[in-house]
Amino acid sequence: MGKKIPLGIAVSAALVTAAVTVSLTYVYAMDKFNSKVADINERQAMYTKLSEIDREVRQSYAGTINEKKLSDGICAGYIAGLGDTQGKYLTAEKYKEYLNSSGSKNIGVGIRTVRDSDGNMEVTYVMPNSPAEKAGVKKGDVVISMDGEEIVRITYGEAINRLDGTKGTTVVLGILRNAETSNNAKAETQKLSITVTRGEYVRNTLQSSMINGNAAYIKISEFKDSTSDEFTSALSALIKKGAAGIVLDLRSNSGGSVGSAAGILDTLLPAGDTVRYKDKDGKITTQYTSAANEIDLPVSVVVDKTTFGAAEIVASDIKDFKKGMLVGEKTAGYGKKDEAVPLSDGSAVIISTADYITLSGKSVSDAGVEPDVVKALTEKQKELLDRDGLKEADDPQVQAAVSALIRQGADIKEVSGSTNKG
Repeated sequence: MGKKIPLGIAVSAALVTAAVTVSLTYVYAMDKFNSKVADINERQAMYTKLSEIDREVRQSYAGTINEKKLSDGICAGYIAGLGDTQGKYLTAEKYKEYLNSSGSKNIGVGIRTVRDSDGNMEVTYVMPNSPAEKAGVKKGDVVISMDGEEIVRITYGEAINRLDGTKGTTVVLGILRNAETSNNAKAETQKLSITVTRGEYVRNTLQSSMINGNAAYIKISEFKDSTSDEFTSALSALIKKGAAGIVLDLRSNSGGSVGSAAGILDTLLPAGDTVRYKDKDGKITTQYTSAANEIDLPVSVVVDKTTFGAAEIVASDIKDFKKGMLVGEKTAGYGKKDEAVPLSDGSAVIISTADYITLSGKSVSDAGVEPDVVKALTEKQKELLDRDGLKEADDPQVQAAVSALIRQGADIKEVSGSTNKG
């Protein structure tokens, strides 16, 4: 039997324990209080500083103040100050456009571009039946100005934003185009001015073909609301043609609709949680699951540092479910859950509210998603890929993905043969 503890000692011990508990609670509460006070003081200092700037500007500024533009600029600056990669302030007009852009249809010009060595916009793709195509813009054109302003002065990012806009408005593109010549003649450069009337166009986010004889190749550049249905339709058509495996190319994928990405995962994976996120308080929520209807084909996913957001979720799930192999390079490492929060005047802010996590509980944003097979492109191959000029048959990462299908048991007809478009 244990020794009896005198009542007095027991009471004293209890009182000491209680005192320690109260003290610790008090210290913790004071730390929280002081932290809150510090936050309040910092916010007050921010508001005071902004008030000082406003007072000085209104007393001394020699120019004309556009109140709406000023207000929008302050709001945009606040969000920019968060350092949130995807954080954005949307004016009321831009927010309406944002709400309408979740599907496949957009309002704007309808081109994809890359930044060239001079800081201008090289057109890599013109959307079929888009305003740009109707106006005569061609792949390979270099946009050097917009409404008379040089792209290098606007900045490339702002120029991209200006391509989209209100239906019926126009934008004048200053273009450099290499003239068509005979094989031996030196190409001459034409300087053109093309006026494009912004309008509705369908943004193609998915391309599909049969490569290496019987491998289904599907490239997704962005997840729009319609992408999941497009994927199902494209895959079904390729399976009917005898596809022995699937190469899913997620390079240069900017993310987008997580719901659409989850729809694709539902097609590829067995039953289980596919999309989970952890909020700022550590609470884990399952956003999407897959049903028990996985496709009976091996899968290879091509990824690199331009594989972003929702595309990283797709890649990590296929890897974690052991459904397929990842080929290429580590992904971007941006797995934030973004939410558009409407404001009272019709504007909105987009902010990150949680971290998407893998099946093992790791944040996608911590280190990106590592490939199973590391394969890099040369600088020349990267340039060709950016300009949609690298054929699948000549693409080392795509061909490594085909080899990965073979390792998974796929009976591929042409290991390194030419591409047969389907």
